[in-house]
Amino acid sequence: MRIDLTGRRALITGATRGIGRATALALGARGARCVLTYGWGGDEDDLPAAFAAVGAPPPLLVRADVSRADDTAALMAQIADLGGVDLFVSNVAFGRPAASLDDLTLKDLQRAVAYSAWPLVDYTRHIAAATGAWPRHVVGVSSYGGVRFTPGYDTIGAAKACLEVLARYLAHHLEPHGTRVNIVRGRWIATRAFEATFGAECVPFLAARGQIQPADEIADAIVALASGLMDGMTGQIVEVDGGATFRDNLMHDYVEARGAGGHR
Repeated sequence: MRIDLTGRRALITGATRGIGRATALALGARGARCVLTYGWGGDEDDLPAAFAAVGAPPPLLVRADVSRADDTAALMAQIADLGGVDLFVSNVAFGRPAASLDDLTLKDLQRAVAYSAWPLVDYTRHIAAATGAWPRHVVGVSSYGGVRFTPGYDTIGAAKACLEVLARYLAHHLEPHGTRVNIVRGRWIATRAFEATFGAECVPFLAARGQIQPADEIADAIVALASGLMDGMTGQIVEVDGGATFRDNLMHDYVEARGAGGHR
């Protein structure tokens, strides 16, 4: 089925790599006009060519740190010039891995929330203030780390859990305005940030167990949420994991180790 987003305006944070980049290209390929933010270490130089290759309108790239009020104000000034935002995708996540309990600090938790959770609310409110209208769709990108053990992920996982709760309350507050707020939660994506956090050897280990997925799967789910076909949903956590949530347990590992597999 062809989803046409021509004329829609989308803001995607952290959009030069991984899920953000895949989402931006998926939206652009369907005609959306995309504003992409990036911080340090992005892969922004080849994005205009990547958009042209899929027949997408040229993107607007803006360097903006989601935790800085001055960057947010400058970004919103450019958003206002576009006339509004139909879809906001809050994708940025950042935090310092904790090797032990002694590594946990309140400052690290606050920083993780400032990057990974609070922009869902903060940017949404700033969009409305700058343009005079709430986005029609707001989507947050979450991960396993808030609901399943992930080494060193303490503060980031807590921030992701916070993101999911904020999305439910934001959905409640914006329901009278017709805004749909949902979260997409996926498996692990093999990115440079992932390898830097967990080590390069972790990717093949998880891939062999069906726990690594292409970023395009998350992007397609976001496109579906933005299409209007799923507007009966708001305040929901959408699991996009290829069934891994169900299989991710010791009993499944036991069956696989015996060679039974459980497939019929």
